Amino acid sequence: MKRCIAILLSCSILFLTACMEKEQPSYDKKAMFINYADNLIQPAFTTYGQKLTALKTAFTNFSTTSDATNLTALQTAFLDAYAAWQSCEIYEKTTPSDEVMAIDNNNYFPSRADSITAYIQRGSTSLSFVKGRIKSDKGLPAMEYLLYGKDNAQTLIQFTTDPNATAYKAYLESLIDNCIQVNTDILTKWTSYRDIYINSLGTDAAGSLSLMVNSIARRIDDFKRHQIGIPAGYQGNVKTIYTKPEATQTYYANKSVEYMLLTLDNLEKVLNGKSAIDTIGGNGLINYIQTLNYTSTFGGNLADDVLTQIAVCKTKATACGTNYAHTVITDIAKADALFLEAKKLLVLMKVDVPSALGVSITYTDSDGD
Repeated sequence: MKRCIAILLSCSILFLTACMEKEQPSYDKKAMFINYADNLIQPAFTTYGQKLTALKTAFTNFSTTSDATNLTALQTAFLDAYAAWQSCEIYEKTTPSDEVMAIDNNNYFPSRADSITAYIQRGSTSLSFVKGRIKSDKGLPAMEYLLYGKDNAQTLIQFTTDPNATAYKAYLESLIDNCIQVNTDILTKWTSYRDIYINSLGTDAAGSLSLMVNSIARRIDDFKRHQIGIPAGYQGNVKTIYTKPEATQTYYANKSVEYMLLTLDNLEKVLNGKSAIDTIGGNGLINYIQTLNYTSTFGGNLADDVLTQIAVCKTKATACGTNYAHTVITDIAKADALFLEAKKLLVLMKVDVPSALGVSITYTDSDGD
């Protein structure tokens, strides 16, 4: 009798499995990953590399002729490179970026102004020295401090007649060279990693689906925490009265809200699989999720709710004006409203999307979400 029951149970399981497999929508994941690798990820780092090369050229021109015109050109080239980086950061957990700690080398803010100044004053400015510094002492935020930490007249003095002018230039050059080397390493690694990436179709932690979901979720996590929360006084998800406007991204150059919107625009493009040559998209994670017809935590279609929530975040970010550091001081309610909507977006991407796709969030944080 027990043998018969076991046979019946086995047959039932096989039948249900067959039905589930039959009902599971098919989606060409390999084509999706080819689109990501060839049309989004590698082009993003290539563009960033081109902007870094232009930044190095602008630095060389300024170093040769240190006048106001070349300083302005150098600042413009810097902002162009920083804007291009916003399209790269979303791929943090993909293997080439993860292996070289791309964010730690490019964009951890706020920078430690006192430490950077101390290094310069004692002449510790070599590329090898900069490479070995912690993330707060290098990357784009450190460049921003050197280029925008004072008004332009004082900045020009800093790089020309200041007793440490040569060291200021040397540290800035090493910061630029470090970013160039790290980005070159990423692109080189993609040459051999591409085939692995487009063929890793499983849902395990090393699979491309898991890596992409973790990368995007981590980007939203950092958006919520670093670009929005910490300056507005949040410790994790707990609101405090201690705002930190100086912790705002691009605190000195005042591009915080602009870069928030670049982050959200790029998030939308990546989810839709849109590239510079394909502005329509249609072969990205959101399209895969649409085939699953999954209901989100908030009761709607998951794919639709994700895109809607990105749009809501854009509206709330725009409402903060152009200077987020000023907003957290004078109109904290707008920052709080943006934080709340970013938190909802994170729930969709960190909880609902992994559940729908059958992958796990593998990175850790201390926020409690």
